Amino acid sequence: MELLEKVAYLKGLMSGLELDEDKKETKVFNAIVDILDDLAATVTDIEEETDEMCELLDVLDEDLGDVEEAVFGDDEDDEDCCCCDDEEETYEVTCPTCNNTIYIDESMLDEGEMKCPNCGQELEFDLDIDGDEDGCCCGDHCSCEEDK
Repeated sequence: MELLEKVAYLKGLMSGLELDEDKKETKVFNAIVDILDDLAATVTDIEEETDEMCELLDVLDEDLGDVEEAVFGDDEDDEDCCCCDDEEETYEVTCPTCNNTIYIDESMLDEGEMKCPNCGQELEFDLDIDGDEDGCCCGDHCSCEEDK
């Protein structure tokens, strides 16, 4: 039973008692039932507005998902080459201390060393680059061959 229906039932019970309207107790009971009726109406309105807002949020969430997919692409694109779309080649380096993966470019490689931004460990680079024949640094997950 809904809240408004419960208050209406209570009003029916009160009128069935055939209380004397002039007595102070009857006036108090009637005032209490009126307040309950107002509260039930307010709660019902709030519930309806909340349901409408939840439906609107669901629609907005779906729309935002569409926008995210359009802007950032879907998850399948995440396995594409991390560096081949750039004009300058990028290399993947893993810090031996913290295992943080760092991407460096040719100019950083030419410097020969840098500090790991995660743990501060001094990293030195050997200019002998292990990569594919075309110089790609992506390794096994590279999709460069697909792009050619």
